[in-house]
Amino acid sequence: MPLKADKEYSEYMYNFIKDICDNIGPRLATKKEEHECLEVIQKELSNNCDETFTQEFKTAYLAYPRGLVRWGGGLCTIGFFFLFTYLPYICTIMCLLGLFFAVTELLFLKEYLDIFYAKGISKNVFGIIKPKAVETPKKYLIFGGHSDSAIELPFAKLGVPSMQKRLYGAIALGIFAILWSIIKLILLGTLTPVISYSIFSINWMDIGLFIPFVPWFIFFLNILFRFFGSQIVQGANDNLSGVAVAMAIAKFISQEENRPKNIAVICGSFGAEEAGQRGSKAFVKQTSKEILDNSYTVVVESCGGGDGVGILSAETMYLTVNGKFPFIHPIRHHPDVYNRMNAAFEKTREKKKGLPPTELVEAKFAGTDAVRFSEKGLPACAIVGGGIKTLFIKNWHSIADSPENLDKNIMNHVLNICLEFIELVDQEYDSN
Repeated sequence: MPLKADKEYSEYMYNFIKDICDNIGPRLATKKEEHECLEVIQKELSNNCDETFTQEFKTAYLAYPRGLVRWGGGLCTIGFFFLFTYLPYICTIMCLLGLFFAVTELLFLKEYLDIFYAKGISKNVFGIIKPKAVETPKKYLIFGGHSDSAIELPFAKLGVPSMQKRLYGAIALGIFAILWSIIKLILLGTLTPVISYSIFSINWMDIGLFIPFVPWFIFFLNILFRFFGSQIVQGANDNLSGVAVAMAIAKFISQEENRPKNIAVICGSFGAEEAGQRGSKAFVKQTSKEILDNSYTVVVESCGGGDGVGILSAETMYLTVNGKFPFIHPIRHHPDVYNRMNAAFEKTREKKKGLPPTELVEAKFAGTDAVRFSEKGLPACAIVGGGIKTLFIKNWHSIADSPENLDKNIMNHVLNICLEFIELVDQEYDSN
């Protein structure tokens, strides 16, 4: 039995991406270019879906991730100055504030910094393909990529370990400064200053700790001022490739012979993912409980490159709080979804040899829109192209993320897995 999607769909997806990159270009969340892209997506969905819908939401488009880096780094930098004064407690306060913003915004996806940033309108755009055998769907399957593209991150080309080293190294310097300032505050009356002038006070402990502090601080400043580039990237892989797969799903199953009998399929694009998964958050908030409580969501992310495909069972950089000890947990996706996706891959592999390697994996760094579903306990997972060993997306947040660097084979492979997943779930309801 052949694969469901062939070369025709590979070309369809590639041309969809190239058209947007050539005619619209980079798409910062909420800006004109993102809205132009969303219009293209909506038009394409209207050609293949029974109905379409949009969800508008207002969001701060620079608070995440640029805001958290600048606020976290800036407050800590100010605090470092007070290490060498009679007021070390100010260092404690400033560094605690800086780390609070950095950690809560980055790891918990809080939005405390939004009040300091301009806001704009973004949208989610989706279409629905209804089942052909029943009036009321027995299940909803949701597939989505995201329409916006990212600010360039020069350090990303060095890979996951390097990015983690920089981020966690910067956070560690803030913790080091807090401990230093607390010790100095406790011992302030017992340590004889070597240098004392106005509010400045430097003792022998300061001089000893200053030796490791200097290279660490230079490392910190290098991250703070060079973390972001000056350009918005095209985002052909991240994540027009995911949107293209969602569009191809809609195109395939809208044909009468391919239409599911029992389930409805919802395909489209989330807005403002690069601004902190704001579109998927709005989707969870605005979509009816009737649909969400009877749905599986598959987020299709950056499936246009790499040497393999990962079906994400967890995204452990992100944390959530619940009532179970130890209360703070990494985001984990639902086995009902990722195990079925893995079964769909096995069905795909039976039909053709030499397909890209595909594994169930946990993402250790960065994340997808699936996080916003799983943090609310909704069944979801993500499927991502990239390096099987490095677990890193090809050309992530890079100027090289352009159509000519896409891998059509990976996109088509992800599409076929998703189509097998739809058939698998649909068949589960044949006897119900």
